[in-house]
Amino acid sequence: MVVGVPASVQSATWRKRGWKRQVEEHGRRAWGEDEQPLTGPVQFHMVFYFEGTLPRLDVDNMIKLTQDALNDIVYKDDSQLLRTASDVRDINAAYRCRGMGLATARGFIANEPFVVIRVMEPPDLEVLP
Repeated sequence: MVVGVPASVQSATWRKRGWKRQVEEHGRRAWGEDEQPLTGPVQFHMVFYFEGTLPRLDVDNMIKLTQDALNDIVYKDDSQLLRTASDVRDINAAYRCRGMGLATARGFIANEPFVVIRVMEPPDLEVLP
């Protein structure tokens, strides 16, 4: 879980650097310093919980910068991403909490806008949707 509003690839340089550094630090803590980056195919899911008025943010550009920040930490290179999804949700909406992940719970406890990032094995790509 990363607290804050994600930067877009269209953001100012200082904002992009700050967001990337924050995601890298989170990735290292969550992944573990001793773990090697994944080398096989992966899928990426990112959820941004905002408060108040939705920030002017292009979701596609928000994803790219965050994915780049996790290169050589969680996965070797973002070219391994076979599936990518993102959501933008109001932090004050009503949600069912049963089965909520720890990262999401920590985000709500932080009481600020936050992002939850999940990197996992992709589904069987031989099975058509």
